[in-house]
Amino acid sequence: MSHKGYPRTVFWLVWAVALIPLIGASLAYFSDWRPAQQITQGELYPPGVMLKDLALEEADEIAEGWQLILLVDNECADECRQWQELLPGLQTSLGKDSDRLHWQRIEISDTGAGLLLADPRGFMVTRYSLSLPPQAVIKDLKRLLRISKVG
Repeated sequence: MSHKGYPRTVFWLVWAVALIPLIGASLAYFSDWRPAQQITQGELYPPGVMLKDLALEEADEIAEGWQLILLVDNECADECRQWQELLPGLQTSLGKDSDRLHWQRIEISDTGAGLLLADPRGFMVTRYSLSLPPQAVIKDLKRLLRISKVG
């Protein structure tokens, strides 16, 4: 009984096991493929967008750390008021990470009310619709602060 073909088969199986995921990941990366279901409840900003790029005049006064900004326009009276009342409780619900998040309300002239999240370095992360339930935003924030090494 000869085993000449056995080592060669094992060699190619080991290479296939290593290369197939690498090739799949490379194809996904270079084709900009994204999973159909994303983890976050909000709309992710493209990489490199800074808070200062949004030209929100009052945003420069925000304390250091993660920044949650409630944008208020003339058309969102009830939703904006509700979120403004919810934000202190939302921050408290983060527990030991509550001091890492700072929030403020900024009035804007154009339509575009929502919640914006920026990291401690000023990069924009997510934009949330005010129609989302607060639990969805809290879930995102807890996950983000748990895995984040900044702020």
